[in-house]
Amino acid sequence: MALVKGKVTTEDIREFSEFVEAQKVFEDHSEDEDRRISALDYIIRHKEIKYVLRILHQLFANNNIDGHIFIDYAFSMFPSRPKRDEDFEQMFAMLKSDDAYLRNQAIRFLQEYGEEAKEFLRKLLDNDDKDIRIFAINILGDVRYEDSVEMLRYLLMKETAESTPNINVIMTAVDYMGEIGNSDDIELLGAIKQQFEDEPYVQFGIDTAIQRIKG
Repeated sequence: MALVKGKVTTEDIREFSEFVEAQKVFEDHSEDEDRRISALDYIIRHKEIKYVLRILHQLFANNNIDGHIFIDYAFSMFPSRPKRDEDFEQMFAMLKSDDAYLRNQAIRFLQEYGEEAKEFLRKLLDNDDKDIRIFAINILGDVRYEDSVEMLRYLLMKETAESTPNINVIMTAVDYMGEIGNSDDIELLGAIKQQFEDEPYVQFGIDTAIQRIKG
């Protein structure tokens, strides 16, 4: 992560007597940059990660370069903060942000602190809502953990074994499998193709994925 100038001291933290005051200073673009960093530090120490992410997204949407130093500072502090399911959920939501800088920082964070994030991600892969499962698949494809392929295999085997498998979920996973899978996955893809032999969309998508794997 980029280095952030200066260092927040105990005196800086004591500068704010309450949270509302700190947030007001941080959200005021006319305030001095160092004072806003101090205010952000206070917020991070008193609020959950999900809350801080929401503020960052609200203030610095649309790739506002002036927000980079604040985004960098927040992400440099997150590793030392408690993390809950709600925090990872909000971090995952940042992957949909229009702000490329914030989105890339979220990807880097999830890559560096993957074990905790993956536990929550596995819950999403098992969710009853197909849209949430598709969202989880997209995260696997974007973040690219070392075991992303294993998790995609798990999802595909689980989904195709359902009494009413969702083709959109399956094909989202198949598409990413074509990007990050290997020759070991061709057999699984072939079995799915055979299972849905009357679905042209599935046939074409799997043929494309296999071709990509083969190179």
